[in-house]
Amino acid sequence: MSHATIPKNQATPATSPTPQSSAHHAPQGGTGSEPAPEPSRIPTTDLLRRQMAHCGEYTFQALNKIGKLSVEDTGRITQQYLKYLNTAEKGRPFMDALLFLYFEGWKRPELDARDTIVRLTKSLTTYSKTKITHLAFAHQTDTPIEFYNSFPAISEISRLLGTPVIQVNEKDFFTVTCINPFTATATARLISNEIQHEVGRKPFFFITTTDMNAWKYLLGRHFGA
Repeated sequence: MSHATIPKNQATPATSPTPQSSAHHAPQGGTGSEPAPEPSRIPTTDLLRRQMAHCGEYTFQALNKIGKLSVEDTGRITQQYLKYLNTAEKGRPFMDALLFLYFEGWKRPELDARDTIVRLTKSLTTYSKTKITHLAFAHQTDTPIEFYNSFPAISEISRLLGTPVIQVNEKDFFTVTCINPFTATATARLISNEIQHEVGRKPFFFITTTDMNAWKYLLGRHFGA
């Protein structure tokens, strides 16, 4: 793990999922626990920035473990990503680690982005040893406008972390999606904490991934991004 310039809390091991809950356990492989969100009802921009730093470092370490990144590139790109997060403009969505890797770390063209990123997404999902569904047609889901209006903090969390809510059943359960399973997991936990604070109980949540085109379409439809 690189030495981040962004302060981080010590990650705590997640428990194994139960049949009734979609909270996922951390992958085992020497890189530590999946990044867990810091306790806060309405996360600040700085907290969300630190959360993205956790997710980014974990993403790059996982890609190194599965042979997608060399040790040298892992350290180099991690430092670049942390520097980017430190200088990101307040109020603008953070670039996910996978997009940053492809466009800034590797400097590869837009033409091949969708196919390459979906392969990385699926590799990370397999590595995490969690039950995460890949939805190629996630963009065909409804936009939960009433849910976002009821929970403005959740709308802002989803917008800044790039993890839209694609399904919700009142306050009982919800589903999120992203190109990065680690970012999706962290966001789902933050959203769950917010709902628990408002209604007094934790909802069940489900985590999915999707491809880059569907993800960008969802972000545009949900947040005008």
